[in-house]
Amino acid sequence: MNYDAVIDSLRPEVERGLSREDAVVALHAAGLTIIECIKGLMRLYGLSLGDAKFIAAGHPVWRSIVNEAEPLHQELEDYAEKMKGGGNPDDL
Repeated sequence: MNYDAVIDSLRPEVERGLSREDAVVALHAAGLTIIECIKGLMRLYGLSLGDAKFIAAGHPVWRSIVNEAEPLHQELEDYAEKMKGGGNPDDL
């Protein structure tokens, strides 16, 4: 099922009171990526990017993906911190 079809199929359930946590499970079960899940939460619930990311990334169904991405995330944060000090990207 494609992203738009998944979102459209969940909209009536959201209107009937589907919780955000249950929506994350449904989006994951439909085969969407974590990025599509975040976008879906924003679209279905009118959430900000930060709130949708917090809900999706904090849900147990995405734990393995979030844990696998942690080293890359840390490397990017370290790079950004070095660049704040006027670092040269070629030196990193």
